[in-house]
Amino acid sequence: MKIKIQNNALKKAAIYIRVSTDAQREEGYSIDAQKEMLTAYCISKGIKNYEYYIDGGFSGSNIDRPELSRLISDIKAKKISCVLVYKLDRLSRSQKDTLYLIEDVFNPHGVDFISLNESMDTSTPLGRLMLGILSAFAQLERENIRERTRMGMKERIKSGLWPGGGRIPFGYDYDSQKGILVPNEDAKTVRRIYDLYLEGYSPRRIAEITGLKYERLAIQILKRKSNAGYIEYNGEEYIGKHEPIISLDKYNAGMETMRERSNIRNTESQHLLTGLMVCGR
Repeated sequence: MKIKIQNNALKKAAIYIRVSTDAQREEGYSIDAQKEMLTAYCISKGIKNYEYYIDGGFSGSNIDRPELSRLISDIKAKKISCVLVYKLDRLSRSQKDTLYLIEDVFNPHGVDFISLNESMDTSTPLGRLMLGILSAFAQLERENIRERTRMGMKERIKSGLWPGGGRIPFGYDYDSQKGILVPNEDAKTVRRIYDLYLEGYSPRRIAEITGLKYERLAIQILKRKSNAGYIEYNGEEYIGKHEPIISLDKYNAGMETMRERSNIRNTESQHLLTGLMVCGR
């Protein structure tokens, strides 16, 4: 009967470390803290050959990380026989990504996965069972964080503050200190766009007069209710604390004019592309 003896001294272990925020560093997940604990584990198990893979400042919500990509490449090149992390969510907070890494990357290449905090070792059946359970909880926590963020964002908007980030509407700047939009020099162009539209000018002609690059930009500006002091979020409207560029009456008049023009085009023409396709000259 032959007995297979594992020589840990011959193993090449990958110590993977991830920190995404300063808060995590303060909570004891700093790069140095993780490195110290994982290195001590290797020494206690007689693993002398190990290499660090460190992603600092990267979220665990996806696997698009430079050092994780390098680790995957080294695993596929059969340079690694074991991957160690301090905690499961250091590898990923996504259940789908965690299972992908274990089932499609680590296991096919004979690579064991060890999570120090959860005492998990995928070389054992119990370790593989624990992995499925814990990765599901990691996914649940990520979804709870996302839900709390959405709730906080909605409360912010309900109070009249701009969501922040993303695209700032033409005619405004964003005051990050006050959390509101502030009209800028382009606000007068926004007012002129509404005036010209209500006078009967087409969006294409308005774009030419005001110097907008595309006709569609004129239409987008006309449709933004933020110009009248409102904030639109997930299909709902809230009164914003920012200064309106135009009155609500003028905005409503513009939208009514747009509906009337659309109805005229649809009822008077039997041709599908009327009003949509024009001569370039």
